[in-house]
Amino acid sequence: MVEKSLLAKSLDFVLLGMAVVYFVGFVAFHPGSLFLKEAPYHIPHEYEIYFEIVLWVFFGLLVFDLYLKYKKLNDWKLFLKKHWHEILMVVLIPFLTAFKIAKISANLVKTLKASKSGFKIFYKAKKASKHFKCLATVWSIAALNHLL
Repeated sequence: MVEKSLLAKSLDFVLLGMAVVYFVGFVAFHPGSLFLKEAPYHIPHEYEIYFEIVLWVFFGLLVFDLYLKYKKLNDWKLFLKKHWHEILMVVLIPFLTAFKIAKISANLVKTLKASKSGFKIFYKAKKASKHFKCLATVWSIAALNHLL
């Protein structure tokens, strides 16, 4: 067995720590993704951006870690065979982030559709109120003519 360098060991522990921190935030902010009704603990939403930053720092360090592992092996086939799970993780992070962006976009589309419906209702109500004013005027004139 090949002895790991101090840098490689340190990087492994840093990556593990960052993965744990990100998972804690993920559970707090997206409990539905893990089929939970609500988060088991509360973290204010103002901190959500920091957990996103942790994810991208984790991604960068993971890429750097893979680079070091490749340089140590210097053989693509062996590298893929030994570190396929880490490569998969590096590929999945941006891929799954795209789904998160799509979810935000879907929520934005729903909000815009609801706003559009609200504006339609407002416009129709405004138009209907004009008709009621005309009807009220006609009824008033008819009532006055009837009295005369």
